[in-house]
Amino acid sequence: MEHSILYQLFRYFADSADKTVIITGSVSLILGSVLAVYYHRARALLDEMWAVDTYTSRELRRMCSGDFHATVEVQGKVSCDAPLTSPAANIECCWHHTRVDRQKRNSKGETSWEKVFEQTRSTVFKVNDGTGYTLVDPEKAEIDSVKVCNRTSVLAEPWFEGNLFFGGGLYRIYEEAFLPGGYVYVLGQASPVQQGASPDVVIHYPDKGYTEPDHRIFLVSRKPEKLLTSEQGISLSVCFWLAILAFGLAGYCTLSLSGILP
Repeated sequence: MEHSILYQLFRYFADSADKTVIITGSVSLILGSVLAVYYHRARALLDEMWAVDTYTSRELRRMCSGDFHATVEVQGKVSCDAPLTSPAANIECCWHHTRVDRQKRNSKGETSWEKVFEQTRSTVFKVNDGTGYTLVDPEKAEIDSVKVCNRTSVLAEPWFEGNLFFGGGLYRIYEEAFLPGGYVYVLGQASPVQQGASPDVVIHYPDKGYTEPDHRIFLVSRKPEKLLTSEQGISLSVCFWLAILAFGLAGYCTLSLSGILP
């Protein structure tokens, strides 16, 4: 009887150890895979920033004529002739993303959040660099936006769907936006566009000359290129070594379970 109890205790701790090793290995493998994907994307962005030249508005107008398209960088000050008005913060912007979640309660009294409204809108803005301006269409861009609204409300507001008397609970309102004014750095595809009587150049999401969607990069940032490349370089180094450690730990757990390692 005593031997049976000891054996059961031994099997319990052995099984627990195996479960711990399996969980640790699985989590490490998933983490390593996520880091590897992030590293690949960050590497592609950094390579693109190093390879692409920065042009002035005057140079782009000379270069992008006819049906010519090119991946370029521009930088300058943001202005917008026809800005949007964000619904939650009620401020002028070139781009905004707005989301509203409603709190609901089930029969057990447990609360959760459900999305009742979500909207992303953008409008063309100008990048002025002293030689003229270049148009930018920020749709589908990775945008360096700012948080302009983060609040809760007990009433449904007129601009989004929802009603306090049908469901009840709180509303959580979140909004981020890209505002006119200030410095901007843009990396994207430049193409000619006809605006009235005179031709212009617009930078937009790359849609020509790319066979792989993952290689299409469209970035709108408030940070200068030098700072962005420095931050990307640091992120790449950290991501690389963390991925190596994660895959190494996953490999160790696999060998341990197979009995090759103690």
